[in-house]
Amino acid sequence: MKTKISILSLAAVVLMLSGCGNSEMEKRLANLERRVNQLENGNVARSTVTPSTTASSQPVESNISSGASFQWESTVHNFGTIQQGEVVNYTFKFTNNGTDDLQIQSTSASCGCTVPNHTKEAIPPGGTGEIVVRFDSKGKSGQQSPVITVVANTNPKQVRLSLRGFVQTNAVPQP
Repeated sequence: MKTKISILSLAAVVLMLSGCGNSEMEKRLANLERRVNQLENGNVARSTVTPSTTASSQPVESNISSGASFQWESTVHNFGTIQQGEVVNYTFKFTNNGTDDLQIQSTSASCGCTVPNHTKEAIPPGGTGEIVVRFDSKGKSGQQSPVITVVANTNPKQVRLSLRGFVQTNAVPQP
């Protein structure tokens, strides 16, 4: 079982790092993440809503056992095209639509170029919180797809947020 989880996790990381930005790859990645979450959480059902960049979509991570759950305004943000060296910030906002206080235990990013900072206080039912993410494009070029992993007292314990965008370089072609 651990081997299967490791293999699926490795496959998900490889797909994340490729970051080619095509929709078929994103669908495969979402499917792999769903399978890994099911394996990690004992086949607990999770919302199958695909993350979207539109403000009207509201993917919900349901929490059956602890009573705390996220309702995100968006789980994916496309920062568009930026110049290499620019720093962009985005705030992922959520509401605790559960019945117990929601406590974020940790946030981490898939690369050092991305730094998440989360609400430290417990979020009461109906309360709101946020995760501010800073992406530094120094030394980056091309399509970028950093992933932020949020660990909280929800079920499943982990939620993945994504940034998407393209870093343009000012390099002058060599003759």
